Amino acid sequence: MKSIYLILLTFSFVYGFEYNLKPQKVAENSYCFFGLPENINQQNAGNIVNTCFVQTKKGFVVIDSGPTYTYASQAYMQMQKIAKLPVKYVIVTHDHDDHWQGNSFYKSKGALLIGPRTYEQNVIVGMQTRMERILGKELNGKTKIVPLDTIVDDNLTLALAESTFQIKQLTNIAHTKGDLIVYLKEQSVLFAGDLVFNDRLTSLRDGSILGSLEALKKIDAYHAKVIVGGHGQKTDTNATVSLKRYLSQMKKEILEAQENDIGMEEINKKVTMPNFAEMKLYNALHKRNILDAYKELEMMEDDE
Repeated sequence: MKSIYLILLTFSFVYGFEYNLKPQKVAENSYCFFGLPENINQQNAGNIVNTCFVQTKKGFVVIDSGPTYTYASQAYMQMQKIAKLPVKYVIVTHDHDDHWQGNSFYKSKGALLIGPRTYEQNVIVGMQTRMERILGKELNGKTKIVPLDTIVDDNLTLALAESTFQIKQLTNIAHTKGDLIVYLKEQSVLFAGDLVFNDRLTSLRDGSILGSLEALKKIDAYHAKVIVGGHGQKTDTNATVSLKRYLSQMKKEILEAQENDIGMEEINKKVTMPNFAEMKLYNALHKRNILDAYKELEMMEDDE
């Protein structure tokens, strides 16, 4: 088995990784490529993220460009099978690199790049990304860091042909400090980025449990018929349910533990939340999430 993997990996280095991307229609003129519920590794070449595109009469708008230049180029080939149209804009929902490392491909095709202020602050041309470190230079391939053309600090309305894209930051901090949603009112479709996870656990390492719950509440208030998260394949009106349950239960149990003077060194023994143990990446992420949430909720109590 190991020798077969090495042969496949060598083939990928020489000929380029084949992502086998298949667009799935989520609404009229809206399509997504759904990533695997896994961590980044060389076997999946970073294909863990949902990336989407919307077709208009004048061209495509991409929401999150994916993990590598190669991924974006293969996504583009799939778009061209649907319609021979250019990609006019790429909207980056936040600054985690699984979502934007395809930017340089689309930039080479003349697309304009739109994203949050945190991209400008945290993404530095020439730096080594997490994706490059894990995948290696061969799988990372032609991927380069390129600057955005337009920064969104609060909200931006983008009109292209018959479609209007409302780009908005819902809270100061949720999954990160710069999360953007993209809402198409006419189609009742909301692209939530990593404000919404399903089929696997989220990570709170750069975010806030309180801000995440607030953002989910605001997403639900749109009453969108289609909600596409950054990870997971549920896209109906219940797409937020799993994450809300996870974060709400976590908040409740940690606050109860703090009231009973359970310290950080004991909190992971107390708040195990076994009803979520079957979720993908529970073992990899849950304990860290508990510690991050504990620190935030403890600071909230101190402020009071």
